[in-house]
Amino acid sequence: MSKDGFIDQLASAAQEDMREFGILESVTIAQAILESGWGRSAPGNNLFGIKGSGQQQVTQEFINGKWIQIVGGFRVYDSWYDSILDHSLLLAGNPRYVNVLHERDYRCASQELQRVGYATDPQYADKLIRIIEGSELTRFDQIEEERGDMMSSDDANKIINFLSAAWMSTEDAEARVEFHRLADEFRKRLGRRKLLILNSDPEITSK
Repeated sequence: MSKDGFIDQLASAAQEDMREFGILESVTIAQAILESGWGRSAPGNNLFGIKGSGQQQVTQEFINGKWIQIVGGFRVYDSWYDSILDHSLLLAGNPRYVNVLHERDYRCASQELQRVGYATDPQYADKLIRIIEGSELTRFDQIEEERGDMMSSDDANKIINFLSAAWMSTEDAEARVEFHRLADEFRKRLGRRKLLILNSDPEITSK
């Protein structure tokens, strides 16, 4: 998977969690990149190196001024989606990360993560900042401030249902793709995750 492809895989879930928990999307994605090596080292779908009672792994930590290898348990997830959600819940539920939540400056958020001990690497914040700037991840940090301009959930659901009926009533493949795309656009406007096309004949649903 390319680096851009990896970022795209995470962007939708990270954006929804930014809306819900106030954790900058750029920081979430940068942490996933750094902790998992662009997704190449994420056993158990654990993108963030979150410890737990799951798989035993060998990892490196910076302790007493030097890097050492340790063996520890790490959480296991069904998907990257679940890993991102658990990461957000971890930060939102632990008082030591309170200054990371709703921080609008990615530099300050990265430095705060290092200050309170998210990772032992003394260069952790600098590495996150370099990743964010090098991959231009701040483009994901723009949240619509004018929430009043957004369509209501009821109206959006009515339109999604209308598009679903139109999708069901046509056999035109191009029209079906367009109906599906439009439904996803309305879902995104509501801050929902994109409905993935899993096969050539996707069903449009609302939730």
